[in-house]
Amino acid sequence: MMTEAPFDPLLGFAAIERLVAKIYFRFSHLFLTNSELRDFWWEMAKEEEQHGLILQACRELIANYDEETIDPNISRDKAYDLEARLQSLLGRGTPSLGVEEAFGIALEIESSEIDAIYSKLVHLGGPQIATTMGNLGVPASVQRQKLRAALRRFCTDPELFRAAERL
Repeated sequence: MMTEAPFDPLLGFAAIERLVAKIYFRFSHLFLTNSELRDFWWEMAKEEEQHGLILQACRELIANYDEETIDPNISRDKAYDLEARLQSLLGRGTPSLGVEEAFGIALEIESSEIDAIYSKLVHLGGPQIATTMGNLGVPASVQRQKLRAALRRFCTDPELFRAAERL
């Protein structure tokens, strides 16, 4: 009987961040005719890729720590649940997807647990590594501000505005 490999949360959630980037890259391609929307989604995708790379870098930095402890809430099941949800969202990224639907998907992603888990994982390395890694990427709070600003610019649905304010 084969046993499952141990779950590595840093690698697992790095893959999830890359999946979010893939969704946002898909959005940039869906809106090629609108350079502002295209560029907005492209930047969001690049920032998500950065998050994945930062988690991989953290893994390398803390690989030899003796007292590494993982928050039990950061589990394989949590990773699988998030990955399945993101795969479902990625499947909706068809050419018929509208601007407001794309923003709705982004709000759903950004209001998920991904950012909280990302922060916990970065902090595994201790305060110096967390600060260094935090300085390398775009903080989630800045990314959410950009998302809200773009949503106000490109959307008219009041439900999206309310959801954006809850971020």
